[in-house]
Amino acid sequence: MLDALFQPKSIAVIGASNRPLTIGYRIIQNLKDFGYQGPIYPVHPKNPEVHKIKAYPSILKVPGEVDLAHIVVKNTMVPMVMEECGQKGVKFVIINTAGFKEIGGDGIELEKKIVEIGRKHNIRIFGPNCQGIINTDEKVRAYANFTFARPETGYISVLAQSGGVGEVIHQRLVDLGTGTRLYASNGNAADISIPEILQYWATDEKTRVIILHIESLADPRAFMKVALEVTKHKPILGMKTGRTELGARAVVSHTGSLMKADTAIEAVFDKCGIISFRNQEELCQAAIGLATQPVPAGPNVGIITNTGGPGIIATDECIEAGLSLPDISEITRSFLKDHLFAEASVSNPVDVLATAGPKEYGAAIGALLKDQGIDSVMINFITPFFVDCEGVAKEMVRLAQDASKPILAVIMTDKKRKGEVVKIIKDGGIPVYDLPESASRALGAMTKYGEYQRRPDEKIVGFKDVNKVRVKEIIDQAKKEQREFLLAREVIELLEVYKIPVVESVFINNPEDFRQIADQIKYPVVFKVDSQDVVHKSDQGGVVLGINNEQQLLKELNDFRAKFTGPDVRFVVQEYLSGGKEIIIGVNQVEGLGHLIMFGLGGIFVEVLKDVSFKIAPLTEHEARGLIQSTRGFAVLKGVRGEAGVDLNKLTEIILRISQLVTDHPEIRELDLNPVLAYNQSGQTKVVDARIRI
Repeated sequence: MLDALFQPKSIAVIGASNRPLTIGYRIIQNLKDFGYQGPIYPVHPKNPEVHKIKAYPSILKVPGEVDLAHIVVKNTMVPMVMEECGQKGVKFVIINTAGFKEIGGDGIELEKKIVEIGRKHNIRIFGPNCQGIINTDEKVRAYANFTFARPETGYISVLAQSGGVGEVIHQRLVDLGTGTRLYASNGNAADISIPEILQYWATDEKTRVIILHIESLADPRAFMKVALEVTKHKPILGMKTGRTELGARAVVSHTGSLMKADTAIEAVFDKCGIISFRNQEELCQAAIGLATQPVPAGPNVGIITNTGGPGIIATDECIEAGLSLPDISEITRSFLKDHLFAEASVSNPVDVLATAGPKEYGAAIGALLKDQGIDSVMINFITPFFVDCEGVAKEMVRLAQDASKPILAVIMTDKKRKGEVVKIIKDGGIPVYDLPESASRALGAMTKYGEYQRRPDEKIVGFKDVNKVRVKEIIDQAKKEQREFLLAREVIELLEVYKIPVVESVFINNPEDFRQIADQIKYPVVFKVDSQDVVHKSDQGGVVLGINNEQQLLKELNDFRAKFTGPDVRFVVQEYLSGGKEIIIGVNQVEGLGHLIMFGLGGIFVEVLKDVSFKIAPLTEHEARGLIQSTRGFAVLKGVRGEAGVDLNKLTEIILRISQLVTDHPEIRELDLNPVLAYNQSGQTKVVDARIRI
């Protein structure tokens, strides 16, 4: 439990100072200004007072018990101070001091040492190289931190790996007039981890939404285990920074080369039901919506406006955010005709006209809240001087009190003159946005969380008709021969024993082999080289397509024998498939996480558009289908303009079998099925080419 960290009954500051431009001064200043309810114990070797509070030369001289101690001393002095904290019985320390593993070398060893001391004395460590925590609860008021945001009490908790990013987000929430609940930035996380904090916040009744910023995950599996449970009950809004810097990765597969710096984290977020953001403003606006409103039951939004232009913008933005604007029901339409001005538009969006007052707005809001085809309501209100604007605001609040659907208000006004209107709405628990764009994106994120919550609780698919033993034998043989890549004949056999459909293939060494099987070959065919030294066959001239007769095949065989030499070189004749949709299915192993499975359209879509999506293995059937549907090219696979779609069930099955293959055999590092040719008729879809790296 982290009670003594987030609800400390007493706080010591070791390294307290009377010099204003120091962390030791700022922490005590923040505690005093924020109204911390417990005793504060400054520790300074010489000064009898700090901030006009009695100071002590050592933590050992502090008279009372200490739940939490800030350590703000030189990094080499931290071990000694930790020992004294252990003797004192301090429960938690926040080590603000830097100079540990983040600097490498001696800093790594120094961090290991303080962790050992902490374990010896049963002291939990927050940090080092961190800001600290904030708890706005009126009974605690702990600003155990050296930052500057001054939040009111609210329901949003902020957890940030980067203190700088965390503070910017926190301050933005303050600027937006939104209170927060808890704040933490744990720096190096030598002991107390992000998953542990998430788990603790999950039990905090006053935390309704968690904002999470990360740069990396020390233990992705541990993180996912916790986050999966938290998001079932509370939304986590995640942001990963450092998306543009790719680390040095030795990859030869299309799958590996298509992975971006944030691909793995995005896949983790998706697996856990964390809403992902790339924009701090949108993250904050969505958090406000989720902290104050119920989760939408679906994507259908009803829009109310008192002027046409903003209603059109709101419509466009909602569609861009993945929402829908359905037709309102006949019952709703009839009601609105009776209760709005005759010139009002009673479709979706509902235009109540500029002269609409509390009566008209109330009728429109109430009608959409009752309409079973509407999942959320967005109110656009430009505040005319000739309308009782405060009355409209009060009507919004009245109807929102018992509403089971979310209501978002876009108030486009002069806040200096109409500030009371905005205040009434905010005080009534309705989030207020300045523009339709912000509200639409926030509502899109809220709806996305609802979709995550409604995901079926499926088990991982497991096929019984596979031959795990044979695959292990193939991989073990390649490892014994110190080969990094499986040969084509091994890949084909491996796929076949996992019941993944592959084009018919025949392997030969020389013309004599060919003559023995000549009557088995049906033209046209494809001719390829098979060698561990020829990884990229097409680039190295090791593939010939559309061979139509025996003479041409023999010629290519002789040419290849002269071109490709080596003890393991063989050649493969494969059936030639035409038509169909080119698909790529791939796998790339990520250290500490496991396998990422990729799906996308092949051909130009991979090389140019890079239209691919990733999910973490093992997959459920819902996840496998979602992998296909999340690509922009999904419409092509479904069928467009009268053209038949492909067999999506077969593609889903192939993805699930690949998921099981790499889960059963973690030695597989990279896998490309490129292309898979997908057809409409069941049984025609086959893997044309494949590569596996172990």
